[in-house]
Amino acid sequence: MSQPAPHYAHSPRVWVGGILAIFTVFGLGFGSWLSRLPATRDHLGASTFEMSLIGLGIAAGSVIGLLISGRTVTWLGPRRTLTIGAIVQAVAMPLATVLFWTEATIPGVVCLFIYGFSFSTSDVAMNVSGAAAERALGRPRMPALHAGFSLGSVSAMGIGALAEKLGIPVPVHVSIIFVLVVAVALVAVRFVPHDEHAAQRAAETRTAASAITGSIPVIPAGAPAEPAPTRSPWRDPRILLIGLITLSMSLAEGVAADWMPLALVDGRDIANATGTLVLGVFFVCMTATRFAGAALLTRFGRVPVLRGGALLCTVGVLIVILVPAVWAAVIGAALWGIGCALGFPVGMSAAADRPATAVRDVATVSAIAYTAFLLGPMMIGFLGEHFGLLQAFWPLAVIVLLSGLVASAAREPRAAAH
Repeated sequence: MSQPAPHYAHSPRVWVGGILAIFTVFGLGFGSWLSRLPATRDHLGASTFEMSLIGLGIAAGSVIGLLISGRTVTWLGPRRTLTIGAIVQAVAMPLATVLFWTEATIPGVVCLFIYGFSFSTSDVAMNVSGAAAERALGRPRMPALHAGFSLGSVSAMGIGALAEKLGIPVPVHVSIIFVLVVAVALVAVRFVPHDEHAAQRAAETRTAASAITGSIPVIPAGAPAEPAPTRSPWRDPRILLIGLITLSMSLAEGVAADWMPLALVDGRDIANATGTLVLGVFFVCMTATRFAGAALLTRFGRVPVLRGGALLCTVGVLIVILVPAVWAAVIGAALWGIGCALGFPVGMSAAADRPATAVRDVATVSAIAYTAFLLGPMMIGFLGEHFGLLQAFWPLAVIVLLSGLVASAAREPRAAAH
């Protein structure tokens, strides 16, 4: 017989802390793979297009995971999903790197597929749980949660650059990291309630009071649920527009993560470690912006923040493309990171505005966003094979700028009512 969740698991503040730890270590794990992509490319002797095909392993697994994540998370619950996901990731990614280092490329791609499936499903679970914890707490916390993911990625960039300098083989580096990932995740998941709806109901009075005083611009946890049993989020124009916003910003984040170091190494003739460190600047700026996200959203609201971010991100991409200097790449990476920082977390909060359909809505927006995050960089790789990676960034600048035009879809419900 399963044991009930401990009392501390139902504290919204501690619940947020547990989800924050999970976001952080999952970012550390994913970022560790990204930080060693140049070394993996060099070891395999792969072309840009061949590396994009290897990336298809994670992309395909992630997309399939996302398409069924709504049912998976509803069936297992976020807590159990995160537990299983952490274990699977900790096995699949290190095994993939070992297989690549022994020239077993196809089995390695299969392991990346499994990792991608588990990672994307876990991502939906932690976003759903994070949105529920945010509601229970009564204050904006989603940007801080995603800042944790970025912080993990930033740390991974620094560790990856150090591992590159020390000549540590990728399988050894990645295996050590994922031991840490699974250890922290299995502890942190204990702070996530077994029954998140019960935890939200327990915090209902506090959340409603906070909403009245204006501390959080979303529907309180106890708001009437929308009775729409046959409603499909794929037919909801608002959810699709929110998906478009997160698609654009996720594409910006994914392209930077997958291709910025290689684009600078190939297009600007800099060292692998330098390219990794420039990507680190991107993640540092994105992380700092996400930590400031709650204050920015409270002061300006979702729509101005999203529009300003789209403009800054576009300028950053253009600087990286057009100015052939390392210092310019650093500035461009910084603006790029600041601009795209809040698109995904704001999109997740907006998708979860209706408690009755939050799981399906978040799963749908995540599916749209991660399709861009994972498949979009492959298209950049295809364009880069023919025109060069830096020139392949032009479509990204256009898509990001256009996302600002539909930012009003993410407007806070209370603001929309007025």
